[in-house]
Amino acid sequence: MWDFSSIFVGLACLATIVIVLLAQDWRDEHRKRVAARDHAHRHPLREWWLRHRH
Repeated sequence: MWDFSSIFVGLACLATIVIVLLAQDWRDEHRKRVAARDHAHRHPLREWWLRHRH
């Protein structure tokens, strides 16, 4: 009969690999969104508005 602890360790390793791979994809998407948001915040009209509003 198979030892269940080795099966659980294998499943835990697979889950860890999947989480790491998905986290990398999420970080890439997040980096793109942050870059787009930073670009939107550097809009000249918005900067002028923020400087001149009272």
